[in-house]
Amino acid sequence: MAGVETKIAAGDEQLYLGEAIEFFLNSKRAGGRSEKTIDDYRKKLELFQRWVSGEEFDAPYTNIGADEIESYMVHLKDEREMADSSRKNHLAVLRSFFKTVSKRLKVLDPSLELDEARFHQQVPKRNFLSKREADLLLAAVDAEVTKDTDDVAGVGHARRVAMRRALASRDHGAFSAMIYAGLRIEETTALKVDDLDFSRGEEEVRVARGKGNKERRVPMHPKLKKSLRRYLKLRDGLASTEGDDPGYLFLNNKGARITENTVRRTLYKYVRKSGLRKKDLHPHDLRRTFGTWFLQQNPDKARELAELMGHSDLSQVMKYALSDQQRARAGVARL
Repeated sequence: MAGVETKIAAGDEQLYLGEAIEFFLNSKRAGGRSEKTIDDYRKKLELFQRWVSGEEFDAPYTNIGADEIESYMVHLKDEREMADSSRKNHLAVLRSFFKTVSKRLKVLDPSLELDEARFHQQVPKRNFLSKREADLLLAAVDAEVTKDTDDVAGVGHARRVAMRRALASRDHGAFSAMIYAGLRIEETTALKVDDLDFSRGEEEVRVARGKGNKERRVPMHPKLKKSLRRYLKLRDGLASTEGDDPGYLFLNNKGARITENTVRRTLYKYVRKSGLRKKDLHPHDLRRTFGTWFLQQNPDKARELAELMGHSDLSQVMKYALSDQQRARAGVARL
């Protein structure tokens, strides 16, 4: 330790991050920290060192500022998908490191320049699904449609099985309409069979009763097409034997139009079955998923998205582009 202190005091050479880390670890060891704790410090600090240095073997200590620390924490969140509790632990080690090195070697402490109000503000809840999460949700519904029950006999049982499969297929179609076509929950329940067009090359969903009574047409995603075709084959099992078919696409077990409350209840049920950690997922989050995915793939197509989602104000769709603050910050950090 004395060698590094002497070198810095004499101004002979520049302090490198690797040297500062060794100085810090020796200081903590001399202070009575256990070898297990020292090893934990080393792993965290060397991870930071590799990130700062990039392709270089090491980096000058003076190259590190508050921006580098903030960018590194974003990296842990977005690139390494580290939990918030682990990120806080990494930050605590960095703070201790910079404080010790600054005090003993009389160099700057970059962590003092962190914008505390911005850096510690709570990250907004991500209110859309990743593609993996969407697959998990819909797979849970699929499992209900395809559940094997051939080992139980009886005419009454067969009817119950057919009803269960039809209802699950309906739920899969309704969720898919919100995820892959960006429909609102009220638009989903108002869909009619005639609103679907399966013409080759012209597949689309017509939203005739959108917000403000505006009509729009949304191209039919292949996954939505597959889901709706399966449901239509089972829909007759839900249609009432008494009276005329109301023509609504999504029906309840009595042959009437499905209610918004039913969609909400079934969504919460399948969220639990899927094992998703998003316990507070709402139907509108499925619509937000469509908007977010679209802009991720087509960042310059905000106007087209506004038309697809039935927004009259272009600014309304920009929330989908900025829905993940951490992704935005990571992008700025890489400029």
